[in-house]
Amino acid sequence: MHRSTSPTTRSTTRTCVLRTKKKLILCLFLWWVSVGCATNPVTGKSELSVISESWELKTGKQQYQPMRQRQGGDYLADPEVQNYVREEGNKLAAVSDRELPYEFHVVNDGTPNAWALPGGKIAIHRGLLTELKSEAELAAVLGHEIVHAAAKHGAKNIQRGVLLQSTVALAGVATRDSDYARYAELGVGLGAALISTKYGRDAERESDLYGMNYMHRAGYDPMGAVELQQTFVNLSKDRKRNKLTELFASHPPSEERVEANRRHAATLPKGGIRGAARYQQVMRRLTETKPAYEAYDEATKAFADADFSEARRLANKALAIEPNEARFHSLLGDIANVDDRLPGAQRHYRNAIRLNDSFFYPHLQSGLVSRDLGELAAAKLSLNRSVELLPTATAYKTLGDIAETEGNLPAAKEYYAAASKDPGTDGQAALTSLIKLEVAAQPGAYIDTAIGLANNGEWIIAVRNNAPRAFTAIELEIAYRATDGSIPRRQLSLPGTLAAQSTRQTRTGLDANTTTNPQVRIRRVALAANA
Repeated sequence: MHRSTSPTTRSTTRTCVLRTKKKLILCLFLWWVSVGCATNPVTGKSELSVISESWELKTGKQQYQPMRQRQGGDYLADPEVQNYVREEGNKLAAVSDRELPYEFHVVNDGTPNAWALPGGKIAIHRGLLTELKSEAELAAVLGHEIVHAAAKHGAKNIQRGVLLQSTVALAGVATRDSDYARYAELGVGLGAALISTKYGRDAERESDLYGMNYMHRAGYDPMGAVELQQTFVNLSKDRKRNKLTELFASHPPSEERVEANRRHAATLPKGGIRGAARYQQVMRRLTETKPAYEAYDEATKAFADADFSEARRLANKALAIEPNEARFHSLLGDIANVDDRLPGAQRHYRNAIRLNDSFFYPHLQSGLVSRDLGELAAAKLSLNRSVELLPTATAYKTLGDIAETEGNLPAAKEYYAAASKDPGTDGQAALTSLIKLEVAAQPGAYIDTAIGLANNGEWIIAVRNNAPRAFTAIELEIAYRATDGSIPRRQLSLPGTLAAQSTRQTRTGLDANTTTNPQVRIRRVALAANA
């Protein structure tokens, strides 16, 4: 029988809902207070502080090298450029409002970009350096990124995510309702998120203004920040300069920012280091070799399009202009590799390593070639060096294959397990290999069984596949006590394929009236052919 709800009941319900909402708000407030507020060392404002400094330092340290590796490694063709940027960065870091273990590296990537990780880990791309005109503009970029780190802008982006998740969780309780990115799946997800997340308008404004303060304190002309933003505005209007898209996505330029910087510069003492002549002197080689990197970019496109002769021509052109660039040798190695000229490929990879031992890619490729040549000891050395620089599923999977070939199954399992964290092709192949080894040693590792009675009194076995792969050729053994006290054993087979994460039943042909205490074990199992 249907009963209508009285006005009193509806009012009581609304009151309860309101009370629940108030309780939720109170819980959020109390949680907010419990985690505490802190004074921002840059702005002096009191802010909610959920992310600890130890988390910032740890995260920045862990993610810094993998992110640089993912984007092409450090630029080492001209060591003076690295030293110069580090020197200028340290000048600005020394006058910042927050003491951190600042580091500055030039990343070997043609995209004009710069980024900062929590804890003061800062990178500027080779491609941005060729767009700048003076030391003052370089100082504007570095000062801007220093503020992002010092003012905890990256940590605050993560913090907002934590707050959102916490809010949703509490509401649920209340209501009950770069060319090398393919190798970077292991352990760099957070770093990628931190540097690709767009900062809010307030964060960009703070980084502009306080970065200009740092410029002044370090002796640079703050007008460099005005000129930098004006350059970016001009470039953003040029549709032909699409390569700046990444920079503009994370640091959007605008006339408003130019004018804000101009107004703030007017409040600071005039003058300071411009450093145009020195900057151009240090960047002379990088500027002169810019055509080499443009040829390399064209070569990588030709390689991707399987136009290997054109890729080789362009790579050799690049190498003729800049013989000290390891990536050009690596590309020639890749071209030789696809032509199945393994000794030639190995020579190019080793030339790349000679020029830049700190980049994972030539070590990885050299290890794969050594594996193909049957030189397993050399392969292991190269692959392990690549993993030190950037853990990849490809390296771990290959090391697992070598360990399995050598009969070192415990090591093979460890390598396969590490590789299996990657959802890509190599990671999933490693997972298959891992499961194969484990079921060979323990057939029932991924399979559960249960036995029960059917309505007709026959014992029925349910077989559950807990693995993410399908199994076939499943053989069972059932032991039971007969009426004469003996313990016979019977072999059974589960026909067909048992799909991943699925359950099937099979009959035993045993009657409960004549058998008791049945026990089941898995005797044998094999991966399905398409697993």
